[in-house]
Amino acid sequence: MPTLALADALRVALVRMGRRMRRERVDEALSLHHLSALGALQMVEEPTLARIAAAEGVKPPSMVKTLQHLESLGYIERSDHPSDGRMVLFRISDKGEAMIAETRERRNRALAAAIDALDPEDRAALERAIPVIQRLAER
Repeated sequence: MPTLALADALRVALVRMGRRMRRERVDEALSLHHLSALGALQMVEEPTLARIAAAEGVKPPSMVKTLQHLESLGYIERSDHPSDGRMVLFRISDKGEAMIAETRERRNRALAAAIDALDPEDRAALERAIPVIQRLAER
C-alpha cells in the first residue's frame, strides 16, 4: 500500500476508534469539550482559568462557561490563589476524580471486550502495532 494511502487508512481508523471510545462515558451531560477540559485541568500546573484555557487552545472567556458547568455538576472546585487574590485555582473534586476513573474503566472494559473477540493472529498484530503507533504519536 502506498504511504499516502496507508496514512489515510490509519487516520480514518484512529478517528473511528476515538469516536468509539468517546461513546463510553459515565455522564452524558458532559460534552467532549468538558471531558477535554477536565483532562487539561489534570495536567496543568497551578490550574488557573488562563492556564486551562491555554492548554485547551481557547481564550479564557470561552473557558468560563465550561468550568462553570463542570463546577455546577460538582466535578471541579475552586479556591483562592494563595499569593494573588485576583486569581482563582481550580481542582478536580473527589466526585470528578471518581467519574474520570469510572469513565476510563468503562472505556478499558469496552476495548478489552472488543480485543477478546479478535482471533489470535489479529490480537498479536495489534500487540506489535502499539509501539509503532506510540512512536508515530510522538513525532
